[in-house]
Amino acid sequence: MIDGNKIKETRKKIGLSQSDLAKDITTQGTISSLERNSTSPGSTILVKLLNRLDLKLSDVVINDIATENDQILIKADHFSMNYKYQEVVNSLKDFQQTDDKDQQTHYQFLKTDAEMWLTKNFDDAIFGFNQLLLLHEGTSDIFTILATCELGVAYSQKDDIEKSNFYFEQTASLFKNYNTDNDIFWSLLIYDNLGMYYANNDSFEKCIETTTSGLNLAKQNGRSYFVGSFYYLLSEVAEQQDKQSEAIQYMIQAYSFTKFMGNHLVEQKALVFLKKNGIDYLNL
Repeated sequence: MIDGNKIKETRKKIGLSQSDLAKDITTQGTISSLERNSTSPGSTILVKLLNRLDLKLSDVVINDIATENDQILIKADHFSMNYKYQEVVNSLKDFQQTDDKDQQTHYQFLKTDAEMWLTKNFDDAIFGFNQLLLLHEGTSDIFTILATCELGVAYSQKDDIEKSNFYFEQTASLFKNYNTDNDIFWSLLIYDNLGMYYANNDSFEKCIETTTSGLNLAKQNGRSYFVGSFYYLLSEVAEQQDKQSEAIQYMIQAYSFTKFMGNHLVEQKALVFLKKNGIDYLNL
């Protein structure tokens, strides 16, 4: 297993961007995945990267608790991305306690989020997310931003709109300067939640801006997650602005993507809209 943190630390120390390190060797996306321990490149690419960083193979090869935990978290991430929350909880049972702050934050977020959707116990979830933020006060990594966002979601499920709005506004502020290329899926999730928040509050321009940013990120990285939801939000906004033709086109795209991705909740909502507007959805 390659220590992605060592790659990242060395790259930053010598003043290289991910694109600089990748130039003429591989892609920036591969460097991003490597630094998050999400992938191990082939030997030819790895040797070239290590030469550019003036590192030896022995400097970056690890095989310990941290590595095992990384693999568990990657597996749990995959389950979470596909809404398989029971599998998230099951896989996290093998996580070993660690002093690694980043791993602990990652673990706590996944566990709290999965249990929230499994049990619908939003009070426990609020406690868990607040505990995460207290333990990691002063940091602004992707999982503390996600915890803030999910507090907004949890309070919205409890119909506590004032508190929900507070945490969504905090999320938008924290997320504003975050490098979304570091965590594509989680960034798309945040864009989706913020887009829904703005739509529900009739902040249509902000909804369009946020949702369009999410769509652009998804397209640039070849990701289909949340694309259907983004188009659905754009359709809702267009309908509110009496742009019916535009709303229909967005909803057709929303239906197609959500059907492909298996997002049945949004798919059914899109279907109702298309039927109401006399669209032959069976031939889409």
